[in-house]
Amino acid sequence: MKNPLGCISNNAIGLDERNKSDISVLAGIKDGNPKFFYVVPTLLIDKQIKKQEEENLINIIYVPIKGHRNYYLIEKITELGVSNIYPIISEHSVIKKFNYKRANTCAIAASQQSGRLSVPKIHEFRSLKSILSSWNKKDQIIFCDETEKKFFFNDLFKSESKKKINTILIGPEGGFSLSEKTFLKNLNYIYGLTLGKRILRADTAAISALTLLIDKKI
Repeated sequence: MKNPLGCISNNAIGLDERNKSDISVLAGIKDGNPKFFYVVPTLLIDKQIKKQEEENLINIIYVPIKGHRNYYLIEKITELGVSNIYPIISEHSVIKKFNYKRANTCAIAASQQSGRLSVPKIHEFRSLKSILSSWNKKDQIIFCDETEKKFFFNDLFKSESKKKINTILIGPEGGFSLSEKTFLKNLNYIYGLTLGKRILRADTAAISALTLLIDKKI
């Protein structure tokens, strides 16, 4: 996770490209046209007013959704305290390209608004199988499965209380394909469970699942 401002050195912060506000200064006039040069400001630190706290490691793996709801999702999961965001491609994906610049801008703004001193890391856009092939199996995953009817959050944490469960997996709207679900169910570090009797939209499911997970980790 990154500091949302930029590089800190000797009680000064050099703002990065996402946060700097250039100050233009008139250098002169040439051929009737004004010429400007730009100064990038540096903030001097007077005193520390908030201490960086150690945060629980919380990951989300999800299939991006169309339009503004994707950035609403990123905003809300950032506010909730997610550490790593893994956008993935599935067989039922609608989104084939991921706008990292807009996603990062959204995450930074959400961190600042919510008072976080860190920004979640947004990882490379990869396939489901590619992500899980290199996954640290100690970071166990909750798969929010709309076809599961009986296994709930509380059931999982009663039966697997000693496991390091810190990751939420959210599929595409319409769900993962049959072959993808079979693949997931064959992995012993992934637990499929239900969020209730209703079928939730992907962004609602992500926010609900993260809220439940964070409640168990506090």
